[in-house]
Amino acid sequence: MKQSHNGRTPKTRAVVIIPFLMSITLFFPPITSAEQSTSALEKRVQQMEEELQRLRGELMRTQAEARDPEQQVEQLEERVTKVERIKTSQDEGHMLFFRGGYTELNDPRTGQVLTDLGTSANNDDNGWYVGGGFDFLLSDDVWGLWDGASILAELGLEYKHFGSRSQPTALSVLAKPSPETGNTELTMLTVSASPKIKFTQWGKFQPWIIPAGLDIHVISPPSDPVTVLDIGFQVGAGAEYTIWKALKVGVDGRWHWTDDQTFTDNQFWTVGGYLGVGF
Repeated sequence: MKQSHNGRTPKTRAVVIIPFLMSITLFFPPITSAEQSTSALEKRVQQMEEELQRLRGELMRTQAEARDPEQQVEQLEERVTKVERIKTSQDEGHMLFFRGGYTELNDPRTGQVLTDLGTSANNDDNGWYVGGGFDFLLSDDVWGLWDGASILAELGLEYKHFGSRSQPTALSVLAKPSPETGNTELTMLTVSASPKIKFTQWGKFQPWIIPAGLDIHVISPPSDPVTVLDIGFQVGAGAEYTIWKALKVGVDGRWHWTDDQTFTDNQFWTVGGYLGVGF
């Protein structure tokens, strides 16, 4: 038999090489399979992460959509509450009132021809007044500037009585030798229009002020220049309290200035109370 240079025959080499190749073949396939499994697992994990992110996004959108109706309901409730508050303030902002009290002239009208024939007998400088009017709501929040106050327009009509004396009348003195007597009443009728600022932040208790208002006076008897109509202005302050639903009571004080000095010496004042009904 022929031998190789290293003393091994071809058959011997085959016996050694074949088991080696078989061992390599048996060892490497599991490694290749393991690498393939790892790659597939990584892809699966990545897919799961993407799916989880997608689910999280859908959950967030679902939660946002679920909150939207609640927010819409809350916004709607706030709007309804605001509308109801505005409607309530408007319904109760207008008011019809009746007032009365004490009034006093700065100086009496004594000594005038038509009041006491110059005898100074009709010298009362104080008296009483009754009147009425209404408040009309212009803004319940000072046109958006202040929620704690409202602006109103007040229109009023007021009768004042300063006294009366039984004395000879001016006409009878001029026309007859024996003058007839009669009561000479000192009265005044006032029509007024004023802006009113009412402070509403204390609920049922609401003070107010009139910074300046217009007065138109009609006096009886006429003054010495035979004036019966006069113009002036007033300032005032007061407070009111709601005692039941729209029923209100209040106190009222005002100072008046007139243009004609011949019958009031330019000034007089009033103080009293009033009863009002909101509408």
